[in-house]
Amino acid sequence: MSKGPIIGVNLGGWLVLEKWITPSLFMGTQAQDEFTFCQEANAEQLQRLELFRDSFITQADFEWLASHGVQAVRLPVGYWMFDDAAPFQPTVKYVDRAFEWAKMTGLKVLLDLHGAPGSQNGNDHSGRIGPIDWATSPANITTTLEVIQKLAKRYGHHKQLLGISLLNEPSPQLPKSTLLSYYHQAYVIIREACGEDAWVVYNDGYAPSRWRRELPRSKFQNVYIDMHHYQVFSPLDKRLPPWLNLLRTRFQLPYAISCHRRYHPVIIGEWSLTLSGIKPEKNSPAKRLRIQRTYGRLQTKAYQKTAASFFWTYRTESGGGWSFRDCLEKQLL
Repeated sequence: MSKGPIIGVNLGGWLVLEKWITPSLFMGTQAQDEFTFCQEANAEQLQRLELFRDSFITQADFEWLASHGVQAVRLPVGYWMFDDAAPFQPTVKYVDRAFEWAKMTGLKVLLDLHGAPGSQNGNDHSGRIGPIDWATSPANITTTLEVIQKLAKRYGHHKQLLGISLLNEPSPQLPKSTLLSYYHQAYVIIREACGEDAWVVYNDGYAPSRWRRELPRSKFQNVYIDMHHYQVFSPLDKRLPPWLNLLRTRFQLPYAISCHRRYHPVIIGEWSLTLSGIKPEKNSPAKRLRIQRTYGRLQTKAYQKTAASFFWTYRTESGGGWSFRDCLEKQLL
C-alpha cells in the first residue's frame, strides 16, 4: 500500500440492492428497494437474485480493479447479511468470497454497514424506503452492535481488512447522543476483536459541525470521519450551471476537507463524476465529457489531502458518471 491516499472503489448495488444501479433485476416487480423485492419475491425471483449476486461482482472484477491501480474496495453490507432478518436474504457467503478475492489480488476491504434495522436514513440504500426508525428502539441499536461484533470477529484478523465503517449516511435528524453512544460502543467492540490497526470509520451524515469535538484523536486511535461528496442532489447543485459547480469543487471542496482534518483524519467514502447542470441541449457530447473530466481532476486533487477516497460505484447497468469502470474506459479518470 502506497504512502499516499488509498485509491478505492465502492461495490454498490451488489449486497445492498439499489434499483437505479441494476434496474433489470427489478423488472416484473413493484419493488423499490431490497426489502420489498425480497418480501414479494417468488421462488424464481429469489433464484434470479442469487444468480445476480453470483455474477454482478466476481473474482475477475477484483482482478480488473487491481490491474487498474485500485487499492481497496468499500463493501456495503446490510444488517441482514448473516441471517434472521426476514424477508432479506443473507449475504455472508459473498462477503467471504470478497475477502478471498481481495487476498488473491492484494486489495484491502473496508466493510461498510450500509443498512441498519429500522433504517438510519429512510432511503433505498438502507435496505428499506420509509420511516427513519433506527434510533426509536433500543432493540435496533442492540441488533446493530451485534452485527458489528459479528463482522469484527469474522473478519477482524483477516489481512485484507482495512476497517469497518459503522453506519452509512445516518440522517441528521437522528439524535446525536444516540449516535455517539453507538459509535463509542462499536469502537470498543472493534478494538477488542480487531486490534489497533483496523480503521474505525464514522460518517458525518452531511452535518460535519456536529462531530468536530467528538471521538478525539487523543482517546480514539485509527478513527476516520467519512465525507461523501456529491454535486447533484441539492437545489443549489441543480440551479447552477456547470462552470459554477466546478468553481465550487475547486474552492469549497478543499476547504471542507481542511476543516474536517483539523479534528479527524478524513476519508471520502463516496464520490462520482455525475454533476448537475450538464444539459444535453446546451452541451455537446464532447463538451460534456470535458466537464466530467475536469470535475474528476478537481476532486482527485482535493482528495490528496485525505487518507482514502472511494468512487461510487464500480459498475451500473447504464454506465455514465456513476460507473467507475465506464468512466475509466472513457478516460475520464
